[in-house]
Amino acid sequence: MRYWVLTGIVLAAYLVQSVLGPYLAIAGVVPDVVLAVAVACGLLFGWQVGLAVGFGGGLLIDLTIGQLIGSHALAGSLVGFVAGLVEERVFKDNLLLPLAGGVVGSLLGQTVVLVCLLIFGRSISLAEFGSKLLPSVIYDTVLCMLVYWRIFRLYGFIKPDPRGIIVLRRR
Repeated sequence: MRYWVLTGIVLAAYLVQSVLGPYLAIAGVVPDVVLAVAVACGLLFGWQVGLAVGFGGGLLIDLTIGQLIGSHALAGSLVGFVAGLVEERVFKDNLLLPLAGGVVGSLLGQTVVLVCLLIFGRSISLAEFGSKLLPSVIYDTVLCMLVYWRIFRLYGFIKPDPRGIIVLRRR
């Protein structure tokens, strides 16, 4: 696998979310691009890659714009892991796959962040969370579909050859 390409994708998603995110907000909801990348990588490459991408991107978000260090890393890791569990059982070119992944990933990620904040004593009103949940899920689902198809176009380049490395020898 071309880990440098995945690292570049995660860094690009982080930059879009942290720099452009406030300008792309709709109805007070900021897009979670890193979560969409974790879902897409989990669905395309398996749970190991989804977990690593979710953790790395979530930790970057936590260190710069997060409220509680580790909450987005935990949420991204869990979402990438869950998305990667179904990787072997689905057709990767199915149109409904990123749609379902976006809905489940957004709900799971936001719930994990909310629970982490509540456990560590942050005051979050559940009414405000509930009012922003549906717009956020819709926004993240559309974003996940767009990100999934962009990464899917690179699938042949990123996915390793199952036969391993082929070495040609001269005689």
